[in-house]
Amino acid sequence: MSNNTSPALQVALAYHNAWKNLDHATAMKVVADNVVSETPFGPIEGGAALHKSESEFAGMLKGATMVAAFGDEKTALLMYYTHTHPVPSVLSAKYFTVENGKITGIKALFDKSVFGAQ
Repeated sequence: MSNNTSPALQVALAYHNAWKNLDHATAMKVVADNVVSETPFGPIEGGAALHKSESEFAGMLKGATMVAAFGDEKTALLMYYTHTHPVPSVLSAKYFTVENGKITGIKALFDKSVFGAQ
């Protein structure tokens, strides 16, 4: 894992750490109201919609283990294993766009088919 301390990476890690600890109120503090998220289940537009989606997923989430984290001034990429009740471990990645200390875009990637296989 990188020890990169870029501004975008700091914001992405703040979001990720709050998310994996089921602290969605803290996670949303670094998310712009107009965030756009691309997910394997379809697009999510707006902070309220993202908060709703992440809150619904929280019932399955057991934690996450970081694989790698990289960033620069405006973007960050996190790769990690997501641990859930139905699937013990699924490799996941999120690419973040950050402006003025807030996440304005997220591109999430994971194999959604493993959740239907359970």
